[in-house]
Amino acid sequence: MGMRQLRPPPPIVRRLLRLVWPLLALTVTVVALPLLVIGAVWSLVDRRARLFRATGLTLLVVWLDVQLLLGCWRLRLADPLGDGPTWKDDHERLLLDVLDTAIRVGRTWVGFDIRLDTVMDLGEADRPLIAFARHAGPADSLAVAWLLSRTGGRLPRIVLADALRWDPGIDLILTRLGSSFVPSASGAGDDRLTGVRRLADSLDPTDALLIFPEGENWTPNRRERLITRLRTAGQQARLRQAELLRNVLPPKTKGAIATLSARPDADVMIVAHAGLGRLDGPRAIYDAIPFRRPFLVRTWTYAAVDVPREPAAIEAWLVERWHEIDTWVDAQDE
Repeated sequence: MGMRQLRPPPPIVRRLLRLVWPLLALTVTVVALPLLVIGAVWSLVDRRARLFRATGLTLLVVWLDVQLLLGCWRLRLADPLGDGPTWKDDHERLLLDVLDTAIRVGRTWVGFDIRLDTVMDLGEADRPLIAFARHAGPADSLAVAWLLSRTGGRLPRIVLADALRWDPGIDLILTRLGSSFVPSASGAGDDRLTGVRRLADSLDPTDALLIFPEGENWTPNRRERLITRLRTAGQQARLRQAELLRNVLPPKTKGAIATLSARPDADVMIVAHAGLGRLDGPRAIYDAIPFRRPFLVRTWTYAAVDVPREPAAIEAWLVERWHEIDTWVDAQDE
């Protein structure tokens, strides 16, 4: 089951998860410790120490999420009403600290090495930035958010699947920072665009908004299933797009149209990445540990005046950009 099919927890379950998550994390740690020991011993046979690395990284990620949650609790105790002058800055600092640690841990434990193919242009400093990114491979959203934060000082607000509300730390801190958890496509109607419009309207000149127009991680199987569905439905135009694109899914343009129409003043960044995109499941990721290829990122930035704002033109423009991403990924021999 993909993230799009997983329903978010009801509000009462979300609150319960926030209370019990540290205890659950402790339980997971106790259960996993024998596996960590076995992995350490087995590394004498498996020189890549995959079991040891994967188990250790999983535990570290669990406790980083607990750190986010406990940090949010601490900030609430310091500012019960959440209206203090440093409320947003304190949460951004907490999230950035955890992001820094996560990237450092990923590099150390499994070789998750983020590199830029070109200098990242963050656009004009006095204009908001909207970033449309490829979605594929492990931890790509984490890596792109970290790059936007640490390269250009723009911690992005993110449009992400509401199924991620099952993660208590992510749910709490991103809710407080105003990110948008988008409902599943099934029966969601225009609700999927409500949060996107709200975020676009609220962007300050120094803000960034990060969107993944494909809606889900690209994998070869997802591409084939999409082509089959489009062929069965007789959607010839979109079918031709899907067949031409080998390394990305055709972008869903409604969110981009809503965002770009709402913010004609925003610069736009297109984000491609290569190196780990074909690691399309737990087994593939495990077999590749430690990663021998870097997470290579290429960006293209367009001034606000060079980006179309009419719906039909936006759709054609974004589809063209996605073809450019596809060509670039092909050139990296992913």
